[in-house]
Amino acid sequence: MNRGECEMINKYVVAISFMILAIISLAIHASNSKVGANGFLEEPFFFLVPISYVLFLSGISVLLFGFVTSKLKKSNR
Repeated sequence: MNRGECEMINKYVVAISFMILAIISLAIHASNSKVGANGFLEEPFFFLVPISYVLFLSGISVLLFGFVTSKLKKSNR
């Protein structure tokens, strides 16, 4: 495996890790919601929703950045 292939695999690992963390944080948020005695929805981990969006968008941006840089390197050869 050459250096370029190793770098590309690392980019995929980082992107997939971001997306898996986003899914985990959404699952934690969804599993801990309950309705209180007064009828209001209690969501103790609501802060995980924007964090999961940021993680998911970070994963997408890492994938896009890797795709664009690989296309630019191939076109320069």
